[in-house]
Amino acid sequence: MNTNNRTAQHANFPLSPLSETQAKEHLVTYGYNEIETGKKTPWYKVLYTALVHPFNILLAILATASGIIEDFDTMAIMLVMVTLSSVIRFHQEWKSLRAAQSLLSMVSKKVKVMRCRDGTGSVEEMEIDTALLVPSDWVKLEPGNLIPADLIIHSSKDLYISQASLTGEAIPVEKYTVSREAIDRSSSDESKPHTEILIDRSPEQLVHQRRKKTRRTGFKDMVKNIFGIQTGLESSDIDRLEMKADLDRPDMCYMGTSVISGVATAIVYATGPRTYFGMMADDIATRRPQNAFQLGVRRISWIFFLTMACLVPPVFLLQGLLHSGWTDALLFSLSVAVGLTPEMLPMIVNTTLAKGAYQLAKRKCIVKSLDAVVNLGGMDVLCTDKTGTLTKSVVTLTKHVNPLGMESDLPLHMAYLNSYFQAVNSSPMDTAVLLFYDSFYFQKSVVSLSVDIPADENVTGRFEKIDEIPFDFERRKTSVILKEKGDDSKNILICKGAVDEMLSCCTRISTDNLNEDFFIPNDYAITDLTSDLHNRLKEFAEDQSREGLRILAVAYKKFDKFPGSFDVSCENDLTFVGFLAFLDPPKESAAQAIRDLMINNVNVKVLTGDSSVVCQKICEEIRLPVQQVVTSSDLDGLNDAELSDLAERSTIFSKLTPMQKADIVRALRRNGHIVGFLGDGINDSTALVEADVGISVDSGTDIAKESADIILLEKDLGVVVDGVIFGRSTYGNTLKYIVMAVSSNFGNVFSMLVASSWLPFLPMLPIHVVVQNLLYDISQISIPWDHMDPEFLIVPHRWSMKSVLRFMVWIGPWSSVFDITTFLYMYYYFGIQTPDNDVTLFQTTWFTVGLLTQTLIVHMIRTPKIPFIQSTASLPVILMTVIIMTIGIVIPFIPLFRNWLQMVVLESMVYPYVAGALLSYAIAAQLAKVIYKRLFNEWF
Repeated sequence: MNTNNRTAQHANFPLSPLSETQAKEHLVTYGYNEIETGKKTPWYKVLYTALVHPFNILLAILATASGIIEDFDTMAIMLVMVTLSSVIRFHQEWKSLRAAQSLLSMVSKKVKVMRCRDGTGSVEEMEIDTALLVPSDWVKLEPGNLIPADLIIHSSKDLYISQASLTGEAIPVEKYTVSREAIDRSSSDESKPHTEILIDRSPEQLVHQRRKKTRRTGFKDMVKNIFGIQTGLESSDIDRLEMKADLDRPDMCYMGTSVISGVATAIVYATGPRTYFGMMADDIATRRPQNAFQLGVRRISWIFFLTMACLVPPVFLLQGLLHSGWTDALLFSLSVAVGLTPEMLPMIVNTTLAKGAYQLAKRKCIVKSLDAVVNLGGMDVLCTDKTGTLTKSVVTLTKHVNPLGMESDLPLHMAYLNSYFQAVNSSPMDTAVLLFYDSFYFQKSVVSLSVDIPADENVTGRFEKIDEIPFDFERRKTSVILKEKGDDSKNILICKGAVDEMLSCCTRISTDNLNEDFFIPNDYAITDLTSDLHNRLKEFAEDQSREGLRILAVAYKKFDKFPGSFDVSCENDLTFVGFLAFLDPPKESAAQAIRDLMINNVNVKVLTGDSSVVCQKICEEIRLPVQQVVTSSDLDGLNDAELSDLAERSTIFSKLTPMQKADIVRALRRNGHIVGFLGDGINDSTALVEADVGISVDSGTDIAKESADIILLEKDLGVVVDGVIFGRSTYGNTLKYIVMAVSSNFGNVFSMLVASSWLPFLPMLPIHVVVQNLLYDISQISIPWDHMDPEFLIVPHRWSMKSVLRFMVWIGPWSSVFDITTFLYMYYYFGIQTPDNDVTLFQTTWFTVGLLTQTLIVHMIRTPKIPFIQSTASLPVILMTVIIMTIGIVIPFIPLFRNWLQMVVLESMVYPYVAGALLSYAIAAQLAKVIYKRLFNEWF
């Protein structure tokens, strides 16, 4: 472990922090420290995405084909459909994007920098927005920080960085300063791989070099973006090869990586798109794996394309071979292709997801990725930490006792010095110690002690901090090394941490209280820590934990002479001085939130670094049923199958390391669960990434917020409950449109094939098919504003392609039954059997019946219950249904549309049939739903 604090002298960088004026000048020169991907996407790119979509391209091709054969009416309607779909999608996506950017701006992303005050030249530490960071800025790094730019280490102390975001390597690497001479020797050693000496280039040279490395040809971009084909070794591949050598450098830290432990001061080398992360950002986004929902929507799109590919050629051939006119056959088959194109699918999906994000935003819940809304709804296991989620996170110190369990001021005093001089990773318990000491200790001490007790600032002013050994999640302790000013013989290491880890480092105990020396216990009060005493101390701590108290142990070690450096090896042979007990009471809202999650079939598991006894007490108070308690040691040596079984059976997992938290999440996912993880600490980041939906809070560490999919502005389980409900509603509304579209189109396959093989004329004109499809699509726009049945919302759902296809095959053909009865009714009752008969009446009737039944299917499929009686759609859905069905009925009565669409006013005897067909279709569809539910025990 490196403990040096020497300054690295590098070319082209200032020897002191920037002034405010210099920082503003650099901001103008280099721009904001932002990555383009996911930020401020311009409107024209959103419009391009809305326009250039496979379904729109298909409609444009079909419209062009219609124009070539001079069917300009059909071409015009197809272009209207493209325009309508694109405009609505652009509006919704642009609105969603702006709202998301507005919400994300509420998430604090700050970095601590050193700046020289203009005029005085004095150096001050300040927090600024990461976007305002500029090259040559001096940055302070602490555990939990995300590296905000590419940096060169100026000075460091036990700095360990996780580079998993760039390399995939889970093990943190140590970073420290390197002398200029060492770098020169490394670069001149021909036996080693060539590494660019980045520090020899100014930021201006870096801009030119990295722009040159990341430049691609327009042709390669076009091929990759449209066809997904890589043409040769791309620049991003070359960058990664060159970058591997740079990542191995101990004095460089890169944007997107995170601080695991230690502290450092570093100089900004590159910002924004000129960082390595910036160069890789687009490629990283492209390589991000799709989730089950994204894959499902993509597969559904391919099903539509395959359906068209299988249906259109037979329809074209049947119409051309069995009937006269290949031009009419081509027009009809093109219109059938249009009827099978779900051009509103992207708009419906995006609008529904965006609406779910808006609803969550009202509850102070920021959705970073719209797909996370669906994953949140599908969640059936929530893993959460304890502090701040189940408890108030208002920690108060209640006891300070010696090893005998008697109240003592010595452990409090030493803990105060430890917390006061601790530079990084301060915890709520440190804050509680400082507040307790400042508010209560001295008043009590002045009354109870006969000695003069100096003011607290004089106590801390007596000592000088020599070094610090920061907290980490393996040791579970932190130490500071102090010396008394003016007396080199009074040197001490003060350590506090978790009970088990502390006792394992102690060999003696002290039962002394504060004395006239006010610093070091008397030797006569020190005895050896025997195994019997060790067990009694552990038992005492467990008794306190059973009362719901969190326990810290305090110990010290004297030095007559300081060693050359300090590291974890110094934390041995300690003298134990006592315990501190803290109370963090459960939230009043936690019990209700736990009950609501259980009602909605979400199983809650607690993953904590705290004592299992304390956690059990909290779970008891909030009425969370505990099946089994697992500690960190219980997980050692388990294989995947054993871990999966244990994870399934257990409720509390205590004293976990960060990797063990991630292992539990992975095990639950292997068991088929959709897992959510709620955490806000450094130790939660890996588990947040592993979960199906990671949830953090705005007050959490940078790395936790970056790893999460959803950020809560308030750490409240009640918000998660609302998110689950909104997510399930969003999923249900999205799936409604998909199953409506696939089942309707599947039914149309049979109807078109029957009509083409039987009737000696076109059952509908091409323009009829296109207009009918346009009106049906408009009726679907209101689906995102529909609501789901309560029974649907209390059960978690996950995407199942098998269920969608099964629903399509079962429900789809029922519409064909009534299409065929319409054919038979018109064929025999009205005698329309040849092209010489009143074919226009036939076509107008099928147009009307088809539109009405397609629109009615919205209410039949949206619920497994009896529509309008047991379950009623939302007002927007009902209004759109009434409007579209009214339009379908009155179109033949309006001369302008009647003549344009080549229709006729329906015969009076058609209306009783239409009413009977609609009623019969509703009854048949309801019967089909009942049978489907009994056979498959589900409803989409």
